[in-house]
Amino acid sequence: MSTADFPSDNELGRQIARALRDLPDVPAPLERTAIALFDRVAPSSALQDVARALWHHVAAVLSFDSWAAPGFAHGMRSLRAPTRHLLFTAEGRDIDLRIAPMPEAAYALTGQVLGPDETGQVELQRVGADAGVGRQTALDPLGEFRIDDLVRGVYLITLQVGGERIVLPPLEVGEPTP
Repeated sequence: MSTADFPSDNELGRQIARALRDLPDVPAPLERTAIALFDRVAPSSALQDVARALWHHVAAVLSFDSWAAPGFAHGMRSLRAPTRHLLFTAEGRDIDLRIAPMPEAAYALTGQVLGPDETGQVELQRVGADAGVGRQTALDPLGEFRIDDLVRGVYLITLQVGGERIVLPPLEVGEPTP
């Protein structure tokens, strides 16, 4: 290919203007699917870095925590239930999480993304000195997910839903250490 094969700046500008005017936008679900395909590329790929840069990052806000008992509760009402229920809000979506104990000192994290009907995935990364490899799972058609066999510790949860990466505050799994 020679430099004669490239259009001039003016010609390129005309072609771009014509494309923007005449070509329809890609439907949002297809755009999200295409971006999600980049996650199947090699982890250190430059293409994957570009795809991730297209995600809009959103911070979720905790709106309910069943373990945050009011100071005035007494008697049976002051006891913690073994299952922790958390509710987060982010950009028109609610994220409902449950952390339940399992046998062998493990925990199960279940959740549901409530909002627009979209597919996506959940990334879970342990924080701290013994941080291990992250875990991922896909949301089902109802926006639900489940991750079993978690050990006590602090985790970061990121949801990839639509064109957004929703980042939850660090989440403590298991009874807090005294």
